Amino acid sequence: MNKPPKAPVPDILREYLSPPIDRQRMKETIEGAAYILRQTQGSRRMSFRQFYFVQLRFISKKVWGLQLLIVLGIGMLVHNALQAGRWSGDVQLLMLASIATPLLALAGVQTLTRSLSFNMLEIELSTKYSLEKLTMVRMSLLGMADIVCLVLLAAFFSVELQQEISFMLLYLLVPFNLTCLGCLVLLNRVRTMNCGYYCMIYGGFLVLVQVILAFTPSLQLYKNSTVGGWLILLLLTTAGIAVEIRKLRATCKSIEVVSRPVF
Repeated sequence: MNKPPKAPVPDILREYLSPPIDRQRMKETIEGAAYILRQTQGSRRMSFRQFYFVQLRFISKKVWGLQLLIVLGIGMLVHNALQAGRWSGDVQLLMLASIATPLLALAGVQTLTRSLSFNMLEIELSTKYSLEKLTMVRMSLLGMADIVCLVLLAAFFSVELQQEISFMLLYLLVPFNLTCLGCLVLLNRVRTMNCGYYCMIYGGFLVLVQVILAFTPSLQLYKNSTVGGWLILLLLTTAGIAVEIRKLRATCKSIEVVSRPVF
C-alpha cells in the first residue's frame, strides 16, 4: 500500500500564518529586560571600598597569625634577654632582634606570588577588577600590617632599650625594605612556582647576615655617627621599592593581556 507523498516542511510552515509583529511591544520587552539586567548587576556590583576590605578574607589567617607570632616572639626574646642579662650590650641585642623585619616581609610573600606564579591566575582574572588592582590592594594590606608591626616593635624596643623610637624604627625599616626590594625584584623576573621559595632563600640570607652582625659588635653599626648612612640606605631602598612596584604593575598588565581569552 503506497503512502501519500508528504509535503515539504517549508510548504507546511507557509500554511500557518504568524500573527503580526507588534514592534512597539517588542521594543518595550527589550527595554524591560535590559532594565532588569541593569538592576540585577547593580545589586551585585561591588564598590572599590568593599572590594578592598573583602580582600582581607582572601589573605590567609595564617599570615596574620604568623605576623603576630613574630612580634610577640621577638618581644619576649628581648624582654627575657634583658632580664637575664645574657647579652654584652643593648646594641648587640637590637641587631639580633632586627631579624624580625625580614620575617614580617616574608610572612605574606606567598599571597603575592600565588597570583603570578600559581594556578590562581584564571580565577583572579575573572573578577571585575584587574590583576593589577588586585595585586596592589593585597600588597597595600600586607604593607600596612607590616608597618603596624614595625611601629609596635620600635615602640617596645624604645622602652626596653631606653632609645629614641625614631632610631629604633629606622634600624628596623632598613632590613625590612631590603627584604621587600629583593622579593619584588624576584617577583618581576621569576614567574614560576619557585618564586616564593627564592624569596624565602633571599630572606633567609638576610637573616643570616643579621645574626652574623649581631655577634660582631665591633662594627658599631648603631652609633650616632652612622645614622646618616642608615638614612641613605632607607631612601635608596624606598626608591628601589617604588621602581619595582611600578614594574610589577606593568607586569600584571602584560600578564592580564596575554592571559585573557580571545573570542
